[in-house]
Amino acid sequence: MGKVIVILWMLFALYMLVMVAMIADLWSGVRKARKLGIAASSYGFKRTVDKAAKYYNLMIALTVIDAMHMAATWYLEEYYQYHLPMFPFITLLGAICIGLIEIKSIYEKAEDKVRIDNVAALAKQIIVHRDSMNEIANAVGEYMKKDNNEKEKEEK
Repeated sequence: MGKVIVILWMLFALYMLVMVAMIADLWSGVRKARKLGIAASSYGFKRTVDKAAKYYNLMIALTVIDAMHMAATWYLEEYYQYHLPMFPFITLLGAICIGLIEIKSIYEKAEDKVRIDNVAALAKQIIVHRDSMNEIANAVGEYMKKDNNEKEKEEK
């Protein structure tokens, strides 16, 4: 029983560390947006919530796999005297990968994220106005103006 409690505490710690990494990325993103003068929007926060849901769905699936592994390990230890480590290896590996993704996100340049958002906004305008070539041309023209203005700011 003592092993199970220790494993549960380790899993709790892994889940909390993933949350800390996501909060650090959120904080970094908010700081980058303020630096660029971009107002925080519910869209950005919604993306963070969606990301958290995806990460925790993955973590739960990995924990289920670890639970199967640990049940087999317990069975072998209890009935056949095999002594294998009872440790959530797969969940740990998943948490490390998520942490690395979040670190990469924290160190991405804010300007690169703005460009990606601008392209996404352009794609949305094209889809919305797919029947009007004039509106699409206007949206592309606005995008090009924004892109040129950003490049000029970078050069200064």
